[in-house]
Amino acid sequence: MILTDDEKRMADGERGQAVRLAMEILTEIGSNYGAERLIEIKSVHSAAIYPQLEVSPEILEMFVEKGGHFVVPTTLNPSHAPLNFDKWKEFPEPEDFRSRGHRMVNAMEKLGVIPTYSCTPYFQGNLPRIGQHISWVESSAISFANSVIGARTNRTTMGVELAAAVTGRTPEFGLHLDENRSGNVLVKIEFEPKTLKDFHTIGYIIGKYFGDKVPVIEGLPKGTTANQLKCLGAAAASRGVVALYHAVGITPEAQTKEQAFKGKRPQEEIKIDERAMKKTEEEISTYKGGDIDAVLVGCPHPLIEEVKELAALLKDRAVKDSVKFCLFISNDILKRARQMGFIDPIEKAGVDIFEGDCAIWCPLTYWGWKNVATNSAKYANILPSDPTYVDVLYADTNQCVELGTS
Repeated sequence: MILTDDEKRMADGERGQAVRLAMEILTEIGSNYGAERLIEIKSVHSAAIYPQLEVSPEILEMFVEKGGHFVVPTTLNPSHAPLNFDKWKEFPEPEDFRSRGHRMVNAMEKLGVIPTYSCTPYFQGNLPRIGQHISWVESSAISFANSVIGARTNRTTMGVELAAAVTGRTPEFGLHLDENRSGNVLVKIEFEPKTLKDFHTIGYIIGKYFGDKVPVIEGLPKGTTANQLKCLGAAAASRGVVALYHAVGITPEAQTKEQAFKGKRPQEEIKIDERAMKKTEEEISTYKGGDIDAVLVGCPHPLIEEVKELAALLKDRAVKDSVKFCLFISNDILKRARQMGFIDPIEKAGVDIFEGDCAIWCPLTYWGWKNVATNSAKYANILPSDPTYVDVLYADTNQCVELGTS
């Protein structure tokens, strides 16, 4: 790789040992992927708080011990961290789990993270412009940044984003390059999606069929919102590894289908109609019967309108004694929703609010949960696997409320 004089000094340790280590990580990855150089980035979104992973605190503390500090704005993904420990006496956190959580939070604060604790950093102030290079972790955030904003990031992994954050650099390969951002498969929507569940399910179908391709989606309503695209992208990125999609007439790199494909022809094509939607909704659930232990909503973290809908559905209802009903939400939306009166009926119904948290990093198997219901296609896809291993009933928000309350 070709380094600038400044980057050579960074690699030689003139900016400290944390920067030297970071440059070693970045140049090794860049070389492996054929990158010719490093490029400057404008922000990082980090997901380096996973209490299930024993190595997580060690990686963070290594950067702290070497004098590391983030040099670009760096936001933080949700985590089941000390803020949400001890929600229930009957469901405590394992001691090693608690210890790692405290260590990771302390290390990230020392590194200078912006403690957003949300998977929607673009709604919490980390909002790059079209064409800007960034280094983000968290599949749904990556999808939104690339697709809806038009910024440029690869699917960065934990540890690599720390290296990017302390140097302000990332290797130039993959989706940072123009030639890799053109669409290569076509998705035709042949019905009118109306609910958030529709967009979750569309995303799931796209991820299932196209894996790591760059889909061009034709037929979404012109009024499709950023929140609907958030849900679509989250599902596509978890069922497959879709890091970039183009929605014709909606997203910035696809004002026309021709622009999205950059003059190329699609390699494959699928059509999504109401029949395909119904079949997929049945397929997503892994639930085989038995009691529902919990209802989980808020993946990705919701906006005010989603909280408002939940509050209206929960009015004059109460969570069943046999069920835990959990809302995962960012602290800024929680504060605004509380000011607007939406949280009061939610809490009165008996819903437990997990601020800045995510079910993926809660010790669900330690708690003995086997079956959960959710309105999130991403949760439905991920929760049956490591590290949570629960079966999932996929339902819309109204059905989730019916299942979890009386």
